[in-house]
Amino acid sequence: MDRREKFIKRIKKQLFPYKSERDIDSEGEKWGVSDEDYLTSWIRMVLVKCQKHSRCAEKQMCEYFSYSDIARENYRICSEMILMLESGEIKCSFED
Repeated sequence: MDRREKFIKRIKKQLFPYKSERDIDSEGEKWGVSDEDYLTSWIRMVLVKCQKHSRCAEKQMCEYFSYSDIARENYRICSEMILMLESGEIKCSFED
């Protein structure tokens, strides 16, 4: 398992179970996006808000890890994941 897969596994553990049915029905339909696009956008938004709230960019380390080498690596992975979600390189779905 590579580092991205490990990161995605951690995200899934932290963010789910996400009860999305009502949000997707009301918001996704309003904007005309698919369930997958809505979920992808939601995960990107959560990661961006987390980085902003925790001020990770200031230290370039993830706030949630005490070991600096792990904190730096996870900050890089998170930033990379945000870029890949924005570019469409990664799409999310509700299936495992």
